[in-house]
Amino acid sequence: MDSNRAQMTVAEKIDMPEEATAGPAGPVLDGRFSIHLSQRLSDFESGVNMVVQATDLQDTSAEYFAVVSNPYSDFRYPYAQLLKENRLPGMIELMAHGKVRFSETDICYVSVFDKPRGGPIYREGEAPLQESLVLNLVVPTVAGCLKFLHKSGMAHRGIRADNIFFSDKKQRSLVLGEAVTTAPGSAQPAVYEPLETAMAHPMGRGDGKPADDIYAVGVLILHLLGGKLPASDLSADEIYKKKLEMGSFAALTEDLTLSSLVIDVLAGLLHDDPTKRWDAKTLLNWREEITSAPRRGRGDSLAFGKILFQSEEYSSPRILAHAMMRKPKAALEIIENGRLVKWVKSAVRDEEAAAKIAQIQASVNSSRSDKNAGTAAVTQAIRLLDPDGVFWYRDVSFCRGALGPMLQWAFQKDDTEMKKTLAELLSSSLLQTVTAEEMRGSAERRAEWVPEIVLNSCYDHMKSKQDIGCGLERCLYELNPKAPCLSPLVLGSHVSNLSEYVEIAEKKMSSSNGQVNPLDRHAAAFIMCKSKGLRKYLKTLSSNAPGTADNALAQIKIFAKLQASAYPKPLPGFCRWMEEMQKPILAKIRSRLRQEFVSKKFQEAKKTGSLGTILKLTDIERQLAVDSREYDNALATAEEAERIAAYLEGASQQRKVDAARYGTWITSVLAITSLVTSMIVSALYFVG
Repeated sequence: MDSNRAQMTVAEKIDMPEEATAGPAGPVLDGRFSIHLSQRLSDFESGVNMVVQATDLQDTSAEYFAVVSNPYSDFRYPYAQLLKENRLPGMIELMAHGKVRFSETDICYVSVFDKPRGGPIYREGEAPLQESLVLNLVVPTVAGCLKFLHKSGMAHRGIRADNIFFSDKKQRSLVLGEAVTTAPGSAQPAVYEPLETAMAHPMGRGDGKPADDIYAVGVLILHLLGGKLPASDLSADEIYKKKLEMGSFAALTEDLTLSSLVIDVLAGLLHDDPTKRWDAKTLLNWREEITSAPRRGRGDSLAFGKILFQSEEYSSPRILAHAMMRKPKAALEIIENGRLVKWVKSAVRDEEAAAKIAQIQASVNSSRSDKNAGTAAVTQAIRLLDPDGVFWYRDVSFCRGALGPMLQWAFQKDDTEMKKTLAELLSSSLLQTVTAEEMRGSAERRAEWVPEIVLNSCYDHMKSKQDIGCGLERCLYELNPKAPCLSPLVLGSHVSNLSEYVEIAEKKMSSSNGQVNPLDRHAAAFIMCKSKGLRKYLKTLSSNAPGTADNALAQIKIFAKLQASAYPKPLPGFCRWMEEMQKPILAKIRSRLRQEFVSKKFQEAKKTGSLGTILKLTDIERQLAVDSREYDNALATAEEAERIAAYLEGASQQRKVDAARYGTWITSVLAITSLVTSMIVSALYFVG
């Protein structure tokens, strides 16, 4: 077991159980921070990443921890940059982040943080915290951090009970934990999420807004004062429905005895209308700000009448939208039969939404041949009933702008159904239709959504989804431009550009004597997303099966171009791979002499380590063209010879007689010619 573990890459060890064994100083980040992989720190772990001990080579008395990112994790680069440029009191300090090489090809993205000395403020199952500690220490610390973050236009998206720590051993001050190394909101329990994001997949909650952090502070207060996760006995669906029916404040506080001060604070934090929640400044100065009791949110507004859906009556548009997500076939029925549009118009009294649902109804009734039209219709109707909620399509739901992390998660888990759903969604024009409608006249919505140019690009790549370099893999890198290449060849090496790809692939080629595939679907998608001028080779690859001469030559040309532009160094491993790849090319040459000539030139050029030089010296394309032309000429000559032979073999007796007659005539002519010649020579002799 120990030997097997030693052979694992760091990326593979991230998913392994913790082993509390000591080890020597490890690789170094920024020439300063040593990373100790064998010393796991579970108190700081959340999500898919591994947290280990780190030490400062410049100050061995200082304490740090390092987050070793999973290759599939979503690192928040803008947020990290903000923390690096600004030191926030009350926020855990980001010391450094970047790539760390653990071995020649074992490379991970690592972030080093200042380590809190006093441990977490709360562990699940422990006794509740005192109100004075929560209101006088926790709230001011968190509010101070949020005031700065929100002023900078960013949300923390990781405010929860297990992400707040005592900064000192005497436990007198606090720091808010990190939320840089995972997708925003992905580590949050569902109850911490406001109504707008609660039903999204954890990886699809999006960057969020400042109001989302404020809401999370409200749940945090309840968590710490109650001594357990609020609504821990309910599912995410049940929590969401209860919040809509009662309002978040009532739903989460109904079983708790709270002071009037706490009630007032929670009323300001847990309002279900984001525009009516407190901001960070108000929270920081809440004692001075509260002049009267804040109004409490009451969940979703109710319609003036009810609609029957699946044997249950609904008067809340958002609760109905949620029910329609769970029963899409039944949802399609109330769209097609007109009951939904009638209810929205008469009971919800939203003429504009009713008109749009009527258009959806007409469209789906005229598109029965399209098997996905019904799902698209339900999606659009749900958006109209709950315009601020998540985007739902079949078995996926995500917030605006969070499609990229969702797709990354689907590939990490190799979730076939999720990938199938996302491929279907990206292949349709539904996203473009919805985003165009929402972004029309709304700068805020435009900023939240995935850029239209990216959606259009993904749509185009899905049209050619069977072709290498296109399809869902290409969409992955278009939607996640900072994601490392996830090709099996370089996975665990955190390859983020073409130069690194060629470098790592070369090392893998050298160690395997060229017996690996450097152009699988992930590699091709990553390369095409990061490069220019290679599209023409994609067409050749797509129109010629693997193993054919044309396919092999196109692959060789791609890596020759990459070597020249991204990594102009000798590539002996790629040359050995090219030697294998050229076998079908040589087999296409009929002339044995030409085969030997090309092979000899290859061996000479191979010593340079340059694929471009090999292509130039072997002149393989011209050799193929000349060989093909000569072969065609030889075939034509052989066919003519066979025709003449067949003609002669089939000659008639008359042709033989004619041949004899012509032969006699020719013999006579030759004899007379010979006689005349003899007479002329004799005359000349005598005259001379």
